[in-house]
Amino acid sequence: MKPPLPRALLRDVLRGRAPLVGARFNEALPRGYLSPVEARWLLGVPYGDLSADEARYLAGRTPARDFGVMLRASVARALAPPSGAEPRVRPWIVSAHVNNLTIDQAVEQIFTPAEGSRAKLVPFVHPHALNLAARDEALSKALAEADLVLPDGIGIRLGAAMLGVAMRHNLNGTDLLPVLCKEARARGWPMVLVGSAPGVADACAEKLREAHPGLALPIVSHGFLPEAESRALAGAISRLGRCLVLVGMGSPLQELWAREYLSGAAHTVVLTVGGLFDFYSGRMPRAPLAWREMGLEWLYRLLQEPRRMARRYLFGNLLFMLRILLQKRR
Repeated sequence: MKPPLPRALLRDVLRGRAPLVGARFNEALPRGYLSPVEARWLLGVPYGDLSADEARYLAGRTPARDFGVMLRASVARALAPPSGAEPRVRPWIVSAHVNNLTIDQAVEQIFTPAEGSRAKLVPFVHPHALNLAARDEALSKALAEADLVLPDGIGIRLGAAMLGVAMRHNLNGTDLLPVLCKEARARGWPMVLVGSAPGVADACAEKLREAHPGLALPIVSHGFLPEAESRALAGAISRLGRCLVLVGMGSPLQELWAREYLSGAAHTVVLTVGGLFDFYSGRMPRAPLAWREMGLEWLYRLLQEPRRMARRYLFGNLLFMLRILLQKRR
């Protein structure tokens, strides 16, 4: 993924020689001091075609929309890692080593199966999961033994910045899913969905088939599985051979379930993805892009489910930051 082009000089903007909001990823368009996708780049979520997104925005720009770009870029810049932060490869954050990768690096490593007769286990972690692992020995062990631990969300990015670490990209499952589907289809890997309430994974699978014709989804199951059904499902997955399995049951259940039932599935890559199926199926609305560009996706979700999410986001985020401060002090 190419870095942005140098920004236009502010004096040229003031003299009317360059636009305040213009291109920085599209060489064919006038260079601006700010890009319409500036905030996404600063927050490590440069998903999609940034060049094309710039072109679409600039074709219909208005002063009000430009003000929104400036506001979101200012917030994103304030949330970006400080200039002295280092992009350490595998920093320890609260309760686990987290892999600090770009989107391209993460995709390449995800599609490299583990050697031997075992599965490759790849959990996504957010502050809530790391808070749980700080007091749950079984989850802590599962994260320690995972092949990759991918950072999910603005909380991880902010916590790492407080520790002097610049996280490269926010590797959340919802944004990464279309990239994984495209790669799986290109490589001929089938994809398996396991998790959420009955019907949710099926709805997610239908949307994936529409968006990615030719993507094989041979096994789709809800996540309420007793022992016998879990073992039968694990056997069916093992017989697929090389495949990508997404398990969405929430932490710590999904990490422990994947470790218990799928760790012996040779050539299989297993990602634990939390509430991904709920979002992609449309069961739960995702925060608008403007909210995500200011690092406020967590607040949008809190407003959607205040009773269920208050403890996780209000108390949990504070606890995570306190743990970051304690780690920094040590």
